[in-house]
Amino acid sequence: MKKIYYLLVCLFFLQSAFAAGEKQSFDVCLQNGLNMNVEVCTDGIFRIRVTPRSTFSESLMQRYGIIKTDWDPVPVSPKDNKQQFEVSTGAYRLKVDKKTGAISVSDRKGRVIIEKVVFLTSADPLCIELGEVINAKYKDMKVPNNGTIIGDDKNPGNMKDQAETGDYKNTSILSISLKDGERFYGGGSTSRDHIQHRGELLRMWTTYQHTEIPMPFMISSENWGIFNNTTRKNFFDIGNYQSDVFSIYNTTDEVDFYLMFGNSMPDVINYYTAIIGRPYLLPKYAYGLCFGPNMLEDQFDILNDAVRFREMGVPCDLFWLEPQWMEKRYDFSTKKKWNYQKFSAEAYWDSTRYPKKENHRLLIGRLHGMGYHMGLWLCIEYDLSVPEEDALAKAMGKPLSGQEHWMDHLKNFVDNGVDGFKMDPARTIDEHPNFKYYNGHTDKEMHNLNQILLPKQMYKMMREHTGLRSWHHYTAGWSGTQHWSASTSGDNGGGRTALFDQLNLGMSGFLNTSCDVMNVNKDEELQSLHFGLFLPWVQINSWYSLHQPFYFPEKEKKMYRDYVKLRYALMPYIYSAALEGAQTGMPIVRSMPLMFPDDRKTDDMVYQYMFGQSFLVGIFSDSIYLPKGNWFDFWTGEKLAGGREIKHAIPDNRAGLLFVREGAIIPFQKDMQFIGEEPLDTLMVKVFPKDVSSYTMYEDDGKTYDYENGAIATTRFECKQSGRTVEFTVFPVEGSYNGMCKARTYELEIDAPQRPSEVLVNNVPIMDWQYGDDHKVRFSLHQENNELIKAMLR
Repeated sequence: MKKIYYLLVCLFFLQSAFAAGEKQSFDVCLQNGLNMNVEVCTDGIFRIRVTPRSTFSESLMQRYGIIKTDWDPVPVSPKDNKQQFEVSTGAYRLKVDKKTGAISVSDRKGRVIIEKVVFLTSADPLCIELGEVINAKYKDMKVPNNGTIIGDDKNPGNMKDQAETGDYKNTSILSISLKDGERFYGGGSTSRDHIQHRGELLRMWTTYQHTEIPMPFMISSENWGIFNNTTRKNFFDIGNYQSDVFSIYNTTDEVDFYLMFGNSMPDVINYYTAIIGRPYLLPKYAYGLCFGPNMLEDQFDILNDAVRFREMGVPCDLFWLEPQWMEKRYDFSTKKKWNYQKFSAEAYWDSTRYPKKENHRLLIGRLHGMGYHMGLWLCIEYDLSVPEEDALAKAMGKPLSGQEHWMDHLKNFVDNGVDGFKMDPARTIDEHPNFKYYNGHTDKEMHNLNQILLPKQMYKMMREHTGLRSWHHYTAGWSGTQHWSASTSGDNGGGRTALFDQLNLGMSGFLNTSCDVMNVNKDEELQSLHFGLFLPWVQINSWYSLHQPFYFPEKEKKMYRDYVKLRYALMPYIYSAALEGAQTGMPIVRSMPLMFPDDRKTDDMVYQYMFGQSFLVGIFSDSIYLPKGNWFDFWTGEKLAGGREIKHAIPDNRAGLLFVREGAIIPFQKDMQFIGEEPLDTLMVKVFPKDVSSYTMYEDDGKTYDYENGAIATTRFECKQSGRTVEFTVFPVEGSYNGMCKARTYELEIDAPQRPSEVLVNNVPIMDWQYGDDHKVRFSLHQENNELIKAMLR
């Protein structure tokens, strides 16, 4: 009788809510005693929570502003009866069986996307069965004693929470049915064996040199995704223990997850980053070369490096200092000072004078004068919940903790002229199983969350203090880290391990990823340079090495210079992809299945990827798979037919394969030693005609956050080929930003197998054009007053 009364009460409240026509969140009363809430965030995003209690636990991801909660209302059509709850949006229909709690999702045409998602409590035998598999797999996992921090003798040791699943009575499973042939991508840096994860068991727990940036998120090849909204340790068994089931094993008795549905895998990444935050957009200079000199160098060595880079003609935009910049080596405190014996960012007698300022006659001022930026290495061990709780208390008018905020002391170094910080994982990635945080939680909830809070607090300090985007990056992470910082793939060198991380992180909403370029064996050093210069941002980290280009043999020295110069020439293309990705989550390094989802040969393809939409990069191999269509060897200009795997010679003066897809339109800039050295009033545009193709170039001021308010300019290029006739159009620029060029010259280079009989610009024949032995037509277009320009080859 009580059960019937309970159901009637639930039905009454649901129907009352539906009548209001405004409700986006629905409590669903299940007959198995569990409580469910379904929130409609957008047409294609649903948040679902299930708990055995009467109220849902607070999400720390929500409490600390990591996940989005201010969704705009969307039209929904809910239905409820004794057996089933259903809610429909304009695109999808989600149904809940009220007896079992099983969820199914279909599109409005009736196509079933997910047949069943069901929450299993600890009473289900699978919690013990799968738990035993997990515990057996990870029981002998050895966690390094963060040995990368060489010289830090106060490391407390490799403390580790020895429980993987914990007490089986406090676990649960989210069980998702799988379709035949369905593939899965994402998960962050949890696999270094595959980028296609069906058949794998993945551990979602940030661990040094195992899983530095796990992401509890997966994309299906069926164009849906799931995000497990938790900071606790959890595991993704994607058809490993049960071949037709995706089991998310949680070390708690409730679940909070998002389902996302779109028309493509990029759609799903877009929705995911809408939930956890769009990727951080680095300042434009940070997409140039960032170089970390040897940790034994002093200020004179650094300045000598800076001068020699310029003399050698190797572009570079940033140097950072390793721990030797600190007076006390590996100073975790807020009392740190410059090592005045080695670095004079200020005079030693100014050490106690405030506020700080940049001295143009000393180290940082001289580097800035040569077009460089300066960063500092940092380590931190601090209760990151303190500033978060203080921010909440301040907003509510409540008393603050009275404790210092660790980031505040860095403002002094910023005032000295420092442009950003390299955040070592140090103690933040270490586990603290016996520590109780200021917010009352333990490492079980805080360990993964700390990997977001550290870059978040750095971002907020730098933004509030300078108003500008800063160069900062972190080596660990969790879902949400990508919104606050750039990243590197851990202390894992610049080889194959790092390659897996780049591809998996790109499929997980990370835009700005890099690695320790060239930290590999000698025989792969130049191959790693080839790899590193085609990453979203470039970190060459000497640390204990000597990676300066002038220390290499003459042949390698020239290759080094050529690769970096090419990187800088491609800056309009690279930065455009970064600016686009900061709005959509689309990565710059794009795995083959992300770009060619219907080509099953690419399902788990690793040693190649697309760099933006046009370049195909081959890594650590002279074999490459060319998808259907024609491709151009960028080094030689040779045209090859795709749809096959080939073994292709790498030129003697290059270290890897590089192809351009037919139809590509690619903007280049003139030679520069650093970003912003010259105005971008002239660009070269290389065009590889194929039917109808287009490219949109995104630009902004490169340094402020004005782009968030729409201060972006887009220039669309279009190429149409019909037989021997090629039409190329530069459309009027849309949008604007402070400092943009009012007029621009485009130096076109158009691939043409045969010499055209004439070239016209706006239907007027021109004489000033050339046709070279390389089968390229070259001429210039000048755009001013924002007019449309059309060129024709025939």
